[in-house]
Amino acid sequence: MCEPSLKLLDSSQFLVELLSRATKAPVALILHQSADPDAVGSAEALSVLLKMKTGVKCTLFAESLNRAAKKIVKKFNLIIAPAEELVDYSTVILVDLNNLDQIGTLAEHFPKTDCTVFCIDHHVFHHKLSQLADFVLHDDQVRSTAELVLKIWLESGVSIPSHVASLLACAVVYDSRHFGNALNSTFEHFIILLRYGADYSVVRELLRTPLEKSERIARLKAVGRIVVYDEFDLLIAVTTIGSYEASVCRALISVGADIAIACALKKDEVRLSARSNPAVFNDYGLDLAKHVMEPLGDIIGGSGGGHPTAAGANGTAASEHALGLAVQLLRKALKARLGTSASSQPALG
Repeated sequence: MCEPSLKLLDSSQFLVELLSRATKAPVALILHQSADPDAVGSAEALSVLLKMKTGVKCTLFAESLNRAAKKIVKKFNLIIAPAEELVDYSTVILVDLNNLDQIGTLAEHFPKTDCTVFCIDHHVFHHKLSQLADFVLHDDQVRSTAELVLKIWLESGVSIPSHVASLLACAVVYDSRHFGNALNSTFEHFIILLRYGADYSVVRELLRTPLEKSERIARLKAVGRIVVYDEFDLLIAVTTIGSYEASVCRALISVGADIAIACALKKDEVRLSARSNPAVFNDYGLDLAKHVMEPLGDIIGGSGGGHPTAAGANGTAASEHALGLAVQLLRKALKARLGTSASSQPALG
């Protein structure tokens, strides 16, 4: 891999640099583990644009897909290549992620020869990105990476095909939680996609993913192991579970927790997910990605990141230890913002 000299670009500059390098050799677009509709839709939309502008071959890589992404891949006949094909690419684009710890087994096959690494992402900026990417389009003030890809399309001067508009629309709706945390700009971008032929009825159907029985069982088990702390005038719910940690956190927020942290031990890896209601970020200034999960990832020998109100981390520590560290980092961050101390006693357990 080449020595990086990170350059933060706007959408126009990013497109110019990308087109200047993606002219001959194939391009690899790499997605994060359990890739979601935002990752899949954004990557495929970039792939289509590059093919139309340069004719270059583009290949999507992901270790795994979540349920909604699998439906999208099937609907649009997309191809996700296996990890072993990720070799000797001279141009690589990281889509909806910002460090190699997020790509799982793909990291073992990441091109070792000189290559140019692009990154397009909307998560909280990760400190490891400067060690990896050459050119970055980043904005954590939009709700999806797809909105950044949309800006690139609009800069290109090429009309957006209706199926690409639908792919990007799926991404926008999914990552804005069906507009539950949308900004004004989210609706503006979505309207643009509708004008290019995005089919909202298709989007709704693809993103309709009722909870499987195993996920409902995981949520119920997590409730049985919950400990709730009443600190800083906030209800902080923590629990351990075998899987579905992100789903568990969403459930805990929906039933009244201000902040939720769920920890799952999967084989040799511990994975943590955290969620907060919007008021925690707006009123307390607590950024779960920057203040809790990113430093936690470094401590437990892995990585962490995400968004201010939705973040995660993975590593190799014991689950109880990792969860305890997450709570310590959370308390430290809240104390720094409020200048107060809090009892460590649970409100109930």
